[in-house]
Amino acid sequence: MNAAILRAPGAVRAHAARTGRVSKSSRARVGTATCRQAEPALSMGFAPLAASRKRGSVATDTRAIALTDVLRPGAPKRIVESEQLPKEIRDPVMDSIQSLGGKCTVGDVASAAGVKLSDAENAMKAIAADTGATLEVSAQGDILYVFDRDFRSLLNAKSTKIKTVEPLVEGAGKVGGYLLRISFGTTLLASIVIVYTAIAALLSNRDERDRDERRGGGMGGGMFFGPRMYFSPFDMFWYWDPYYYERRSYYAAMEGAKDMDFLEAVFSFVFGDGDPNADFERKRWALVGLCIQRNNGVVTAEQLAPFLDRDEDSIGTDDESFVLPALTRFNGAPEVDPASGEIVYRFEDLESTAGGVAAIQSVLDEIPRELGVTTSVAEEERYKFSLATGGQRTMAAALGVFNFVGVVALGVISSDPQIAMQKAQLVAAVGSLLPGLQAYAVAFFAIPAVRWFVCQRRNAQIDARNAARLEASKQIARPGKLLKDKLDAARRLATGRRAVTEGGGVFSSGKSAAEYEAEDFERRLRERNQ
Repeated sequence: MNAAILRAPGAVRAHAARTGRVSKSSRARVGTATCRQAEPALSMGFAPLAASRKRGSVATDTRAIALTDVLRPGAPKRIVESEQLPKEIRDPVMDSIQSLGGKCTVGDVASAAGVKLSDAENAMKAIAADTGATLEVSAQGDILYVFDRDFRSLLNAKSTKIKTVEPLVEGAGKVGGYLLRISFGTTLLASIVIVYTAIAALLSNRDERDRDERRGGGMGGGMFFGPRMYFSPFDMFWYWDPYYYERRSYYAAMEGAKDMDFLEAVFSFVFGDGDPNADFERKRWALVGLCIQRNNGVVTAEQLAPFLDRDEDSIGTDDESFVLPALTRFNGAPEVDPASGEIVYRFEDLESTAGGVAAIQSVLDEIPRELGVTTSVAEEERYKFSLATGGQRTMAAALGVFNFVGVVALGVISSDPQIAMQKAQLVAAVGSLLPGLQAYAVAFFAIPAVRWFVCQRRNAQIDARNAARLEASKQIARPGKLLKDKLDAARRLATGRRAVTEGGGVFSSGKSAAEYEAEDFERRLRERNQ
């Protein structure tokens, strides 16, 4: 579809559509004569229907076999096709298949999982081939996938990678991530110990006069290393709070913060907690699929606007190019309402459903609630500086300051010529460690400072996008006259969702050629006797 047409004014776009520049989907729907997935038929283990099959009947020369027939003893070992799928596609598709009761169309799964229609189709083909699922073709050419309720166990039994390797890798990644998070906090504590131990060692054997002066200063056994800078090794015990875990739980309950240990909190203070919208795209497209399903496969651009992003300059204009990602993802195409000349968008693959209107609606209604979002608009979450509690952030900052002051003091003491002469080896060792300690002390505050400014900029952009989508949602809730006319045009063109039921099709991969030949023989016999 030409994006320029979508940016044209309404009258021009309508005229272009009537003259053929904007037409219905060029994808030809496969009728009852053939199974419209002939390409994967060979890899999935069943033969396509003969092209000469008449409507509602099956030709006697059809050679249809079940998917499991290819796994007969003695056959070459088949590749587990599901292993070739990206995990981020396979997992949501399998979750959607299970939530839909194992009986679903490609449109059902694509809408529920929030993945591309082509990705959902490829994933369902692979899973069906590996688990021995049955495919049924309706009289309208829609394909129903019927999976065993225990299809996950069947797939795990066939794939060591999916059952064992991937969970181990995922578990190792979680352990590695945890170790990485706590390592930064551990490094902070190690830096403090190294710095103040080095300071104590460098100041331990000063000449007698200096020691007498320090005693006369009334510092109670502490050590002086500069103007108004005092340190006692016993001061470190102040930071080890025996009631730390109790206080952490209290602050977490009061502030609603994520419960994490102190070492993780140090990492959170410095580096943050990752992207809060890492799963936003899947949520967004699940909501788009839900919107299309609710409106029987035909929607207007305004109905998709609460879920998509659009340029600020295009808001309030006839530019509808922002719907292109949805059209590409779900195989949509523009259509013109003959009565009003309004352009709407039809998603033909989402018009069919396996559970009927009520069943698929109830399943899809549950999905956004599980994702923690509203169904009327796609909202991004704002970046938070840290999910650690206020007490944890304060403690991390205090230890960072404590470490920074110690590093500065260590640099001043090690540069003292008298100490350098008395303890040349120790000063040399401190000199080799000092650059790394200084870099860590500076980075401990420089990284959070830069991150704070980045969070502010990102949050401003997120607020602007959320506000635009929310405003679009309000327009749908309270449409004006022009928008009402456009919504009415979409309702007129919507023909309703087609329910594809098990056992009601004209072809099933679960039936052998002999069964089809017997059914066809009985059918012709009945026709002859009538």
